[in-house]
Amino acid sequence: MSGELSFNILGPLAVWSADGPLLLGPARQRAVLSALLLAPGQVVGAERLTEAIWPAGPPGNVVASLHSYVSHLRRQLEPDCPPRGRNRVLRREPHGYVLAVEPERVDACRFEGQLRDGRQLLREGRFAESTRALEASLALWRGAPYAELGDYEPAVREAARLEELRLMTWEALWEAELAWGRDNGSAVAELAALSARYPNRERLGWLLMVALCEVGRQAEAVRVYHRIRRALAQELGVDPGRELRVLFTRILRDESVGRMCLQH
Repeated sequence: MSGELSFNILGPLAVWSADGPLLLGPARQRAVLSALLLAPGQVVGAERLTEAIWPAGPPGNVVASLHSYVSHLRRQLEPDCPPRGRNRVLRREPHGYVLAVEPERVDACRFEGQLRDGRQLLREGRFAESTRALEASLALWRGAPYAELGDYEPAVREAARLEELRLMTWEALWEAELAWGRDNGSAVAELAALSARYPNRERLGWLLMVALCEVGRQAEAVRVYHRIRRALAQELGVDPGRELRVLFTRILRDESVGRMCLQH
């Protein structure tokens, strides 16, 4: 049964079977499943689940409540399992519960795998294939990860890690697009929006400057450099890194900053 299920946490929690989406129940029941998806295939103790579901403190009937949520989830995940049968997807173990799901059935794991593939293809100079892999990885995202767990610290850390990987995916995608030379105009528009949203992200600024030069807008690229320099100085007290400084110098010297610069 687990091989037929798809678990999606890159946005609101969703589980799909071959027949469509499953009904996962109320918020705390969904939080139980989200907490288990922080460690798919691993035993998660009742204490950790309690902390994730009731961050302000558990109720007096915490054991019964947790058991009820798990029982309802089991029925949704394995509706054909006999009442006293052995559950294969969500199992009780001596020290807690385990969601026995293969990594490729979890969208976050597929995202990371496609990101690795896309970056490898980029390093090999296979830009069109890299673009397709990276676009596929980004298409898995539907919103903020693990939103059901609120301020639960392990979930906050994991969500931040995934968001960082998402930014790295955007950067790799636009490097592949620029190296491929498919649509520099779109690259400028998309990178300008991303760079405005993350003004201290030097790699995004670097790519935006290259894209601007590719469409003959060197003066704007120079202004982007100075904007990033000011943002870094004001917010972090540092200067731009070497790559950005080298690119800036090449633009001032009117040197090529195209494909050779991208494949640094």
